[in-house]
Amino acid sequence: MAYSSEQPETKKERAKAEIGRLYLVPTPIGNLRDLSARAGEVLAEADLVACEDTRVTSRLLAAAGLPFQELISYHSHNEKSRSNLLLEHLLQGENIALVSDAGMPAISDPGEVVVRAALGEGIEVCALPGPNAGLTALSASGLSTRYFYFEGFIPSAGAERSERLAIVIKRPETSIIYEAPHRLEKTLQDLSSLGIGARRLCLGRELTKTYETYMRFTVDEAIADLAEKPARGEYVLILEGCDEYFARLPEAAEADQAAKRAELKAAVASLKDAGLSRKTMVQILIPLYGCRKNEIYTLADELEN
Repeated sequence: MAYSSEQPETKKERAKAEIGRLYLVPTPIGNLRDLSARAGEVLAEADLVACEDTRVTSRLLAAAGLPFQELISYHSHNEKSRSNLLLEHLLQGENIALVSDAGMPAISDPGEVVVRAALGEGIEVCALPGPNAGLTALSASGLSTRYFYFEGFIPSAGAERSERLAIVIKRPETSIIYEAPHRLEKTLQDLSSLGIGARRLCLGRELTKTYETYMRFTVDEAIADLAEKPARGEYVLILEGCDEYFARLPEAAEADQAAKRAELKAAVASLKDAGLSRKTMVQILIPLYGCRKNEIYTLADELEN
């Protein structure tokens, strides 16, 4: 039997060398000087740069004094078809740098589709650290950073918007939300109408840019402030979570618990009137309300007395 003179590790290394690498390169969220030296090196050496807007990336390359590489558009409207094309380039041994207009690719920006596709083909994906609007605002917010929840952009309308807002207001930890200036007031009004007008909020506007501003107040105070000073620029909302809010205002926690109990009691009464058994009530209500079985039984007993 003939044996190969190459070691298995050498074969693997050679196979990998024949396949390109996908780099996720974060770009400045405002101040172009925030482009790291390593990010510049990757952009300069890549065979292809995939970007949301070729004009924006061209300006970045020019400002950083980097050579103009071949650019290809990769945005939310062509993400699926372009991912297949990028895979072809990667499998042919080309290295690709993926950037968004600002911040980290694949985080509220295109990138997730091609990353999954590349990994599925055994292609190495390398993410560089760098600018991120959400974490930048969170760190300066003054709200709890121990745990946080990233929501990103909330849908502009419809049932999905209502669903996402309902999830956000129930989060125990600090929430990070992105919002455009023309929708900011509507989002704040919707949050207030859901009963969290007293929650603390930090608004980060035009982060790292010349007119960077942090505003710290409650949701209702933010609404009043916008009535006098219209929203301008891109915003990051850092919203106080339930745990921090209730710890700060115990009376609010008591009122919230009372409201939840009343809502659960009404649901139990409705199911009871429909003739459903307690076992069926438990199966239906626990997933919806996150309650315990004995709470449902206790409320059912109260309704019978």
